[in-house]
Amino acid sequence: MKNIFNLFTKSLYLKTFCFLITTIFIFTSFAQEVNKNKTLRQARKALYKEKYTEAQLLYNKLVNAEPTNDVYNFEAGLSYLFSTFQQNKSIPFFEAALQHSSTDTITELYYYLGKAYQLNSEFEKANQSFEKFDKFIDHQTKSGKILKSDVLKEINYNTNGVKYLSEKVNNIFIENMGTQVNSIDREYAPVIHQSGEVILFTSRRKYKGNKLDKGDLMPYEDIYAAKKTEKGWALLTDKAELKKYLPENVNTKKHDASITYSSDGNTIYTYKKDAIWQSSFDNGSWGLLKKLDETVNASKFNVPSVTISADGNSLFFVATRKDGIGGKDIYKSIKNSNGKWDTPILLSSNINTKDDEDAPYLTTDGNTLYFSSTGHSSIGGYDIFKSELINGEWSPAQSLGIPFNSPADDIFYVVDKTNKNGFFSSSRVEGNGAFDLYSFSSECKNLDNTEIRGIVYDNLNKKPLKSNLILTNNNADTDVISTTSLPSNGKFLLVAKPENSYMLTIEADGFSTQQIGIITPKQCEYYQLFSEISLEKITLNNKDYQVATLRNSFFNRTELEATSNIDTAVNVPDFKDETDNYYHDDISFMAKSRSFNPENNPNFTLIKDTIEFKSADVIAADNKKPQFGPIYFDFDKSALTKEARIELDKIATYLKSEEGKNLVLDITGHTDGKRDMELNKKIFAKKRIEFTTEASEQRSKNYNKELSKNRAISVVKYLKQKGIKDSQTAINYVGEDEPVVPNINNDGSNNLENQKLNRRVEFKFNEQKPL
Repeated sequence: MKNIFNLFTKSLYLKTFCFLITTIFIFTSFAQEVNKNKTLRQARKALYKEKYTEAQLLYNKLVNAEPTNDVYNFEAGLSYLFSTFQQNKSIPFFEAALQHSSTDTITELYYYLGKAYQLNSEFEKANQSFEKFDKFIDHQTKSGKILKSDVLKEINYNTNGVKYLSEKVNNIFIENMGTQVNSIDREYAPVIHQSGEVILFTSRRKYKGNKLDKGDLMPYEDIYAAKKTEKGWALLTDKAELKKYLPENVNTKKHDASITYSSDGNTIYTYKKDAIWQSSFDNGSWGLLKKLDETVNASKFNVPSVTISADGNSLFFVATRKDGIGGKDIYKSIKNSNGKWDTPILLSSNINTKDDEDAPYLTTDGNTLYFSSTGHSSIGGYDIFKSELINGEWSPAQSLGIPFNSPADDIFYVVDKTNKNGFFSSSRVEGNGAFDLYSFSSECKNLDNTEIRGIVYDNLNKKPLKSNLILTNNNADTDVISTTSLPSNGKFLLVAKPENSYMLTIEADGFSTQQIGIITPKQCEYYQLFSEISLEKITLNNKDYQVATLRNSFFNRTELEATSNIDTAVNVPDFKDETDNYYHDDISFMAKSRSFNPENNPNFTLIKDTIEFKSADVIAADNKKPQFGPIYFDFDKSALTKEARIELDKIATYLKSEEGKNLVLDITGHTDGKRDMELNKKIFAKKRIEFTTEASEQRSKNYNKELSKNRAISVVKYLKQKGIKDSQTAINYVGEDEPVVPNINNDGSNNLENQKLNRRVEFKFNEQKPL
């Protein structure tokens, strides 16, 4: 990895810097004390030899002694800017130097201040500094034209940066992998093992006396492994365990770098001796590394960047070749019928530019190629881009934007099989060293708890209701939350866990007890959820029913109110009282929430549940009966789980009690609505029945009806073992016809969490009829 500052601008600095040392020393040596002269000589020597930490300590002494000295501040800023990390600490020194000098004393100051602003993502300030520096360039000379071109490139970086800042993606969560993995040196090229619990990476850290590369005086590259633990990622050092992921003695005295695994994890590709090598895992151990074909390793200076397709037949690699577009380019090679790699094909200008491309990564489906480039619309150094395979052609490169990309180098992007979590390497200013490994996720960390605020009211007269609300965690029997809504305005507040499923029991005055399943969404930042609950009595076909309606607005209402202009003059409940400070806000919010279509907003759900209405006397009797929640089953199973048996033991105890001995337990079996078309095809073929979509659908429905019956029968058999008479139980089974929550998502994919809630048996008590 080369420094973010190109060699030309650094050599420009060094030439001018030597002149500054000479002239400044002549004019200031008589005025300075001896210790300042000595410290300044030591600081400049350390700076020239790139011992930046030492230089920083010395320059800080000088600046503290003479804060208004423009030269001290300027050179102190350089000691931070040229270092491997925390370059943004140079900004206050450069600003002080500019404040205490005339505009043409140190002309390079504008250039380096611009670079410092850029690295700190202050793109507009950076461009202002570069534009001021441009005035000092002699545009008639060859070197001036080269410098002008460099400044224009920096200005273009900043212009891109301003654009991407305005388009910043906020649902990506990036985290430095910490000092257990990263060092003050360089860590890069992460490789994900198929388990997802281990990554390989390359580092140039000092370790057990490894030798220095004479070219850059840094330790040779070695391959390391890190493992995911309960406390985060940590370096894997156990030799026996390392053998599972790496060939033995993979690290040599020279450069060795991690590249990639095959999709099945049984082949590893590494880099050494300016070539790409591979090893296969067989009979519990890795074989010897073998050099790939010369068609791939033809370049004199190969780069340790390779990605291979899931089927193992397409190889993308990086090389500097005569047929390239410019700098490092990405090539593709196809494995022929003899198992050899064919002549590489240079990828198009949609991917390769006259600048450098590196670190290709092909997704498992083969349709997306991620890579890094210093060209395209970079905001500084290497940026991460992606290209989609459309009709056999790679689409124009698209930047991943901020926060993946920064003004520093961002490279070696890899992602797991879910395409939601992954790793990359970056030299951004907040790192621990020259290059650090970062993990990323599109799945934020869930809050421990959230709040559901809402109201309960009578839908006919729009008046508030006093009610007891009981929230039972379907995943933990002991997690039960209850509250009472206020009679004056129907308001309530419940504390629940995000991304969880609950059974909500509603016990309202004058209404039957009713249960409805709800699911709280994942929540990464705190905001109150809002649930509007209405109850209503209706008559249909000479029968009385009770309808409960939940409007669960489980999203950030502040965002809605800031963007919505929905008319609030709609029929909403009148729940105002003298102590209600949120009356108008809630009226407005409920009105706006009615504009949502549940199909288009997954966190807004409209749930209706209808039960047969009972008289006041029956309601009073029902309210005295204990409430037993549903029990749940594993997919395609009718066997009782341990948790189900615990709940049935409670029911059996109640049925044998004085209160329950005269009651009949109605047992209703349910299933989810999941479909397995391939399984149905096999079954039809075995039975020699013609397969049609309609026939498959009907078979699934019939199968689920039978499964729901078997689940209800399993309950009866268990209760009978516990001493419950046949006369005290009655079974019903409805298959998939009465889901408590939708089985599928809005895009038609299976909602696995919802399906768990639908695989259930529900209970209801009735009085025994006399014989």
